[in-house]
Amino acid sequence: MDKHEHNDGGKELYNYFLRTEFATLGLTEPREVNNEDELIQLVNSARETKRVIRVEGSGHSVTRAIAGDNPDIVVRLCGKLRSFKIISKSVSSKVVKVGGGCYLGKNPQDKTSTWENSLNVQLAKIDCAIPILGGITHQSLAGFLMTGSAGGTVAHSFEDVVKTIYFINGKGERIQAERGTDLFNAVGVSLGLYGIITYVELEVPTPSFNVEGTEQTVSYNESVIALGDNGKSRLQETLETTEYYRLLWFPQKYAQRVTEWKGKKSDSNKIHPYKNRLGNPDIAAAASMALKILQRALTDLPCETTYKLIGTILNIFTFERPQHFNDVWYKTIPLDDQTPVDTLFDTEFTEMWFPIDQTDKVLKILNNLLENQQAAGNYCLELYAAKRSPFWMSASYDRDVVRVDVFWFVHQKGKLRDFFNFYWNVLMEVEGLRFHWGKYLPLVNQTCGDKTFNFEYLKNSYPMLEKWLEKRAEMDPDQIFVNDYWRKIFDIKKPAPSDDSS
Repeated sequence: MDKHEHNDGGKELYNYFLRTEFATLGLTEPREVNNEDELIQLVNSARETKRVIRVEGSGHSVTRAIAGDNPDIVVRLCGKLRSFKIISKSVSSKVVKVGGGCYLGKNPQDKTSTWENSLNVQLAKIDCAIPILGGITHQSLAGFLMTGSAGGTVAHSFEDVVKTIYFINGKGERIQAERGTDLFNAVGVSLGLYGIITYVELEVPTPSFNVEGTEQTVSYNESVIALGDNGKSRLQETLETTEYYRLLWFPQKYAQRVTEWKGKKSDSNKIHPYKNRLGNPDIAAAASMALKILQRALTDLPCETTYKLIGTILNIFTFERPQHFNDVWYKTIPLDDQTPVDTLFDTEFTEMWFPIDQTDKVLKILNNLLENQQAAGNYCLELYAAKRSPFWMSASYDRDVVRVDVFWFVHQKGKLRDFFNFYWNVLMEVEGLRFHWGKYLPLVNQTCGDKTFNFEYLKNSYPMLEKWLEKRAEMDPDQIFVNDYWRKIFDIKKPAPSDDSS
């Protein structure tokens, strides 16, 4: 069981205020590795002693995806494996070689992490910019890639700037995967099952840029997700024509609000910082306590009075007044970086990626589901897009997607899987659904509606899965990177025991 799957409601928020050191898995203390030679030595030792190695980046994936139930060795990349080096320059771009352990932004759970040693700031200092980032930038570069994470746009993808991936495979070999090759497309999203990413070469555009835009809360009926009489919304068109876009949907009966954030590259140098209200510790603390209380009321006293209370409180925290912003790319695109997502607002979620042409079907299903106030909950849904990816195991492989994130506030009472089941049971019927690998998935062999989440389901969802697994076996024949979690999901058979009698 993951550490956040069940909460009886007894933990108080102040216990989390104190969590300022790097988050460990609570299973095996991470071992710091500073260079490739140390890593090769560790891999060879694990191979000889038949131990499993996993890597912890910032710990933003579900715990079992990182380590499984009983990992032997958990590695943290440090030293040279967080380095940043300019390789070449041209008029339109620079090529940099970056350690896999380098954080995209500042990881507040690692006291050695600063803005100055983050990838984003080091790129900005040489007048470069990654065209898209996720909602937060606490992740390590390798972790962001390995889980198939993405930002909110079909105009850009993180993969656009990835040139070469360097990794140590399960045989202790240094491997180099170049853009355009099968190995590159296979290892780009490989969940730590091909090996350990040591460096990534990025070909990053120059010059740097700002992003300007607005954030505004509107009623559901005024929003782009409202379904018209013809059963269609404006969401797909908005996702396909807006450079940067995401929305938060508060679907509760007495809330019915949508916060829309949209942006585009800007030539203006007049700075208007983006301000996330939850970046204010007092507001974040109040909102956290409100969510905790509202969930208890929803669980213990599900009635019209409770539903009205939820709507009233949520409306307090969602202003209708628009906010205009214009600031540097790494301060605007990751719009949740200001939110204390590791402490006060610790949130788990399941993230579902659908073919973008299924947008209105997904919205119709959600509208029907969310009439149930237990499914509507006390929080919000996030909807945004991602560009098609060349990586075989990316949830956006070979197609643009619309994404639905279902949030669960960690500090509240209840079982998150019970809540996610509301959504899995109705949305798995949508053809082409894929999940974010680093977030919560249905359990193996779990039946959701008329679908069963298992290896056969994944084979139908990922056309390159079997070829990816074949290459995985070549890279890691002794399965030193395969924990029990991924073994079950991908139906990886344990290797036959070796005959040591000879």
